[in-house]
Amino acid sequence: MNGQPNILVLIIMSLGILNIGLCGGLGLLMPAQTGLPKSTATDMTIISSDATATTNSHSLNNTSTLTAVPTTTAMRTHIPPMIPTAFPSLTPAPTITPTSTPELLTDDLALSENKIIIGYSFMGRPMEVYQFGNGENKRMIIAGIHGGNEYNTIALAEELIKYAAGHADLVPADTTLFILRSLNPDGEARGRDIYSRANENEVDLNRNFPDLWQADWDRDGCWNDLHLNGGSDPGSEPETQALMSFVLDNNVNALINYHSAALGIFPGGQPPDSNSLSLAEAVSSVSDYPYPPIDTGCIFSGQLIDWASTNGVAAVDIELTNHIDTDFEENLRILNIFLAWQP
Repeated sequence: MNGQPNILVLIIMSLGILNIGLCGGLGLLMPAQTGLPKSTATDMTIISSDATATTNSHSLNNTSTLTAVPTTTAMRTHIPPMIPTAFPSLTPAPTITPTSTPELLTDDLALSENKIIIGYSFMGRPMEVYQFGNGENKRMIIAGIHGGNEYNTIALAEELIKYAAGHADLVPADTTLFILRSLNPDGEARGRDIYSRANENEVDLNRNFPDLWQADWDRDGCWNDLHLNGGSDPGSEPETQALMSFVLDNNVNALINYHSAALGIFPGGQPPDSNSLSLAEAVSSVSDYPYPPIDTGCIFSGQLIDWASTNGVAAVDIELTNHIDTDFEENLRILNIFLAWQP
């Protein structure tokens, strides 16, 4: 030994230092512990908080927040669907499956024998008609053609339904009164703004009826907060088809279609037929709504009351005063005149 370093010891010490350096260096490249099992930590997917996964021209905010979520098989099968806040994808389902809808009327009316389901909306929501009386003289009131955008018409229909249910003497013995609380339940369910005006297929239902139908029209003087359409064909929408079938099958001879707001009373037909003119004059005699109506220059196409007119049904549009009030007392007077009116 004689003070000289042991060559074997030096070799062992050098190898130890080299091993520590290598481990430290490799440690910089090793992933930090995630706390997730290997099978989960290596299988990640990005889930958008905007789960509609469609581009919507009416959405107020199309920016999605991206969140990393572990996607085990169990999680993939239990992620709940998100409900869109505006219009969904316009690809219709091949079949319409009825779904329940929140009942806004009182429970006794909701379960009464007065209610008839006349069809289903694009999204499968029921279209509810309430019947009072059983006479040969058939009259009909229609509300909610523009969904939640004209929600006060639906509220008025509900008030009239409740009133009729509590006043058995309201409807003459020779008359039947039908009240459709909402022609556009999908729009009603969407909200109470301009985005709830059309049906789920982005069709303005009051432009979808076969009479004078156009897919598009001159917007001058017309409602144009959104660029809606009249449908792919005349009467293309399930809501339109259900109402037309009901009116014709039940031999309805006069109808009122409620809108809002403020323009007055419009008789059906272009030019108006004599019975629709007579009905418009009768209801205007007990109301403060403008008649003749205010002319904005709009050229109407595909309207319910014009289709009714060409099929021998006296028809009027009545515009409520605003988008909030139901004008109930005024429209109760109109209802009494409507039931007593003779062509």
